[in-house]
Amino acid sequence: MERPLGSKYILEEVLGRGATGEVWRGRSHEGEALAFKVLHDTLARDRDTVNRFLREGAILTDVVHPHLVRVHDLVVEGDTLAIVMDLVTGSDLRRPLNEHGAMRPGDACNVAAETASALAAIHEAGVVHRDIKPENVLLDTHRTPPSVRLTDFGIARIAEQTGSKSTMLVGTAPYIAPELADGRPPTPATDLYALGIMLYEMCCGVTPFAADSMLVVLQRHGTSAPGRPPGIPDALWTLIEALLAKDPEARPGPAGRVAILLEALARDLHRVPAAETLTEPPEPVAVLHGADTALSMPGAPQRDGGGAAEPAARTRRGRVLGIAAACVAVLCAVAAGGYVATRSPDSGQRVAAPGPSPVRSGEYSPAPSAGTSSARPSYGPNQVPDLTGLPEAQARALLPPSVGVQIRREPAPSGSPDGVVLSQDPKPGSDLPATLQLTVSSRQAIQYLADLEPSVGDDITTGTEAAGYRLSGHAQLHAIGVEGSPCGNETGSVEYDLGQHYTRLQGLAGVDDNSAAAKTQVTVEFYGDARKLKSITTTLGKSKDLDVDVRGVLRLTLRWTFSGGDASRCAGGSLVLGDAQLVAAAGYLPPSTDSPSPELTGQ
Repeated sequence: MERPLGSKYILEEVLGRGATGEVWRGRSHEGEALAFKVLHDTLARDRDTVNRFLREGAILTDVVHPHLVRVHDLVVEGDTLAIVMDLVTGSDLRRPLNEHGAMRPGDACNVAAETASALAAIHEAGVVHRDIKPENVLLDTHRTPPSVRLTDFGIARIAEQTGSKSTMLVGTAPYIAPELADGRPPTPATDLYALGIMLYEMCCGVTPFAADSMLVVLQRHGTSAPGRPPGIPDALWTLIEALLAKDPEARPGPAGRVAILLEALARDLHRVPAAETLTEPPEPVAVLHGADTALSMPGAPQRDGGGAAEPAARTRRGRVLGIAAACVAVLCAVAAGGYVATRSPDSGQRVAAPGPSPVRSGEYSPAPSAGTSSARPSYGPNQVPDLTGLPEAQARALLPPSVGVQIRREPAPSGSPDGVVLSQDPKPGSDLPATLQLTVSSRQAIQYLADLEPSVGDDITTGTEAAGYRLSGHAQLHAIGVEGSPCGNETGSVEYDLGQHYTRLQGLAGVDDNSAAAKTQVTVEFYGDARKLKSITTTLGKSKDLDVDVRGVLRLTLRWTFSGGDASRCAGGSLVLGDAQLVAAAGYLPPSTDSPSPELTGQ
């Protein structure tokens, strides 16, 4: 039965009910189909909750991302609090898990990557979701293939307490991080823990600490490591264990970097079949009091009282701690794209370990080359590390996500490996810049996207007209520019014929420094033969690294959406792809490449 909501909306039917309220289908008076989260009236009666709803809910309307259910409006009327959102056609993730059980590892990584990408956007806005679970991950069937739309972000915080009357733990027991159960405040790492639980569940059909008693579930979160289900690939299992570290600071992060790792795993595991669907998880492994599942690495800060565990204790927990002790190191190996098989000396279990020495954000300990010393100078967290000689992916992993990376490729010197940093600007020890330039060795030819003629699409700016584009104060070479306005969420697209001749598209994506509106936000999506490859959302002053796998792609499509901006003037800005380079497949010479060297042609 229809009923009005405020002065602008009509509620039509209930779609579902949850702990914080009801979800309705409805419409605006203009006829736009929308979804409405109507919170329980007990929340609306509490003045502190209403004030928090207006204060913190307003933040949610500013967060726009292709993998988020967008919040359009807030309604406060009498005993009614409601959030007006996109209406998503499809189901939540719970339905396919119930109907089909365990997912293929590559598909699970894709869903987790898009969820992590959405988390990165809300974390950047200062919001912690606090209730990551399959019911809050919607699968939008209006997109091909269906893509993730994360919902209910920020609701847990708004509904956390009614005045001082409630001390109820907010969240869902199977996905609650141990720090929340201990009464500590949530952080972005809290969401990454829940993401790890959900990734585990997608891979085998059950959560790792499932039990008949909620108290037992909460206890296991704090005292047990997950048992490993059969059929989960080593590299994926390593990431899951890292996400489920008991210490929030030991979990990989931020969410944007986790999304990149998951995207890489999705590509590597896309042919791996689904594992067995379980009805009960493997027996969790007890973790001794004070034991930390995070790795202890050279240069990493040690906890007070930490020390080597007694040998007798290692027999039972060697498998868990042995694998966990390599978690962050292996994450860097995932980014570098290489693994070596090894065995834990305590358990004989096969685990994944990186070829190079372990690294962590802000630290490095590269394997020494023959005849050279492994010692490198140590720099502070706000200084540029020495990246020369490192694989490109490993060098990127050592930089904070706030630092953009501009890659220039040069022929690999004779006898030198491919994809290694030859030089960097600024030099090691300098203050961290907004953008850092790396020169990387390449045995493949390079084709600048700006030099390719689009086969179809909207007007783009290239050549001398694009020479004035700047990102974070740096001029962009070989740039592509797209002018746009946020009014009406202006969109556009362009298509290039790659002919399956290229392997990667790399560069920098951002909003031009000279854009008229400071709040202009642009989302650009990359499709290869109608298959979504990557999505990047960027705003003024916050450029993002561009790294898209285009192996086997015949036609590459770029689609963009402008939002934010100054609604009163519809002032917009320019999307810029700076120094965007296509790396040619081995042996292929792009038409615009002149006088190729033997290293580039493979001769």
